[in-house]
Amino acid sequence: MRLMIILVFLPLLACAIQGRADDRPGTNDAVPDPGRHRRTFTMESGATVRYSLSMPEIEDGARAPLVLALHYGGEVTPWYSMPFLEMLAAPAFEPLGAIIIAPDCPGRGWADPRSEEAALALLRHALDSWPADPKRVAVTGFSMGGMGAWYLAARHPGLFSAALPVAGRPADGPPVTIPLYAVHSRQDEVIDLGPAKKAVNEMKERGVTARLVVLEDGHTHYQTAAFTPALRRGAKWLEQLWETVAMKTDTGGE
Repeated sequence: MRLMIILVFLPLLACAIQGRADDRPGTNDAVPDPGRHRRTFTMESGATVRYSLSMPEIEDGARAPLVLALHYGGEVTPWYSMPFLEMLAAPAFEPLGAIIIAPDCPGRGWADPRSEEAALALLRHALDSWPADPKRVAVTGFSMGGMGAWYLAARHPGLFSAALPVAGRPADGPPVTIPLYAVHSRQDEVIDLGPAKKAVNEMKERGVTARLVVLEDGHTHYQTAAFTPALRRGAKWLEQLWETVAMKTDTGGE
């Protein structure tokens, strides 16, 4: 009788353990199961990067787009990036079937050398280890992360096919030379619209694909979730951009 009870409860115990597995941090190696995860990545230096992840269903032999999503400012507690992923990045980019990686910022901002190193190491890990398409890689971010998206896009144009900064100020230094879709509110009380508008106009003058979406309906800087519809439209713009590039490649166009 005792043996029968044990045999009945073993499968239930196994299910309970499996159900808790997604709450435990994952590590570097295998392709994660579809869903949202809190994970860690160890760089060659030995430093650990915490990151939040949205992994889509990927058919065998297929490759998924990859989006690096940079969170806003604040006190970075463990997996600080997860609310940002759930609130803004995932609703915009999950419909594209994209892998979304959102690291926790280890420095004082995304332009900090430690933060830049961590974000790029994680991005390269995803490209090397998972079925991600290196021709469809984008960077996005909000506020401090929006500034980070401007910064990384300008400094590493060979890694990204597009940038989608939200409520961010362009970085000093080299200009962005890859396609860009920026979202900003005219009522932003923290980061002025002017620098983004100026940078996008200069990009257009140089012949770079660039678009600035200015929200006019009372969005303030701290209403992060309210920017989601505009970023969803940006994701559709991104999808069309990738399709156009793929068509040109297939036909031998430039």
